[in-house]
Amino acid sequence: MAGTRSDLLSLVLKTTTLTVLTLGIYSFWARTRIRRWLWSSLQVDGIPFEYAGRPLEKLMGFVIAAVIVAIYLGLVVMVLIFTSLNLFGGVGPGTAAAFALLLPVYWFAKYRGQRYLLNHTRWRGIAFSMAPGAWGYLLRATCWTIATVLTAGILLPLRAHRLWQYRVERTYYGDDHFRFDTKAGDLYPHFGFVLIGLFGSLLSGVYGFMRDESALVGLLIFVPLLLFGWVYWRVASFRILASGLRFGGAMDLTVAPRTGAVIGIHLLGWILMGLLFLAVAAVLAFAFGFFAVGAQANVDLEVLENLSPYLLAVGGILFYLTFFVLRGALRIAMVTFPLFRHVARTLSVSNAVEVNAVCRGEASHMADADGFANLFDFGSGV
Repeated sequence: MAGTRSDLLSLVLKTTTLTVLTLGIYSFWARTRIRRWLWSSLQVDGIPFEYAGRPLEKLMGFVIAAVIVAIYLGLVVMVLIFTSLNLFGGVGPGTAAAFALLLPVYWFAKYRGQRYLLNHTRWRGIAFSMAPGAWGYLLRATCWTIATVLTAGILLPLRAHRLWQYRVERTYYGDDHFRFDTKAGDLYPHFGFVLIGLFGSLLSGVYGFMRDESALVGLLIFVPLLLFGWVYWRVASFRILASGLRFGGAMDLTVAPRTGAVIGIHLLGWILMGLLFLAVAAVLAFAFGFFAVGAQANVDLEVLENLSPYLLAVGGILFYLTFFVLRGALRIAMVTFPLFRHVARTLSVSNAVEVNAVCRGEASHMADADGFANLFDFGSGV
């Protein structure tokens, strides 16, 4: 991979500053600049990828998606709350159902967001693309999620396999499409830690609260096992599913991310982010204290009490943007990019000569799909 973390950190700090100063409007331009940097840093056979998305597309898509989601949620939540009050005498069940109905919107947005990214990605001047299918993905994700819940999580690997397969088989590079050559059974040996930790935690908790409190000690064993098992499962499942990609007649991909490396990247990244936030907070606290002591005799408290609520609102928005946008920006540089680089370094391509026969496919431009994904901020700005 080309590019260094310091170069990316410089870019995200610049874009964060402009995003805060424009009250978030520049975020669509910031996202575009960061994607272009990341895409160009990834090279296969010395040829970099290209990102062709445009900021105004993201802005337009976000506005359209926000209006649609606001109307949808407003009507649905109103009906659910009214029904909950009449049937149950409270808003609790209706509120829970309203949150549950966010999941289909999330899955719909996830597919369209990934389709937008692929449709705006180029390599060797030839575009990737993904066929329409957001509604089909939503239906499959909903059905497989219900089945997974009813089986206490046992079908989660099968769910992951089927959803990956649905997306991969609708993905194209030029005029040829990808194939998926992985069996769901390959995922289950790596899911054992999750099942042991999950059922062990449930049994320890239920038995401990109902019969013997000493059984709660089991939570000290099974909860950490569940957490480690989940991370191990996420890394292993990605390795198996991504290595199942096939293209053309014989070209295949292999990636080999390591669980220990992924955990280390997250720990180091979040520790560095925490230290940077503490340093910024210390500087701001010192500056505020110095200002307060120097201006104490000259500041009329009534002036502060009578400040315009609009001014206070702007101050609150600036604080929100500064904290959360900076957090997202630092996460890109400290966590996302190192993960991206780790996976790229383990990537190997066999029989790559297949791509030489690829011709340009049909244009698959999407001008608004990224807006739904931006509502959920997939990838913290990436």
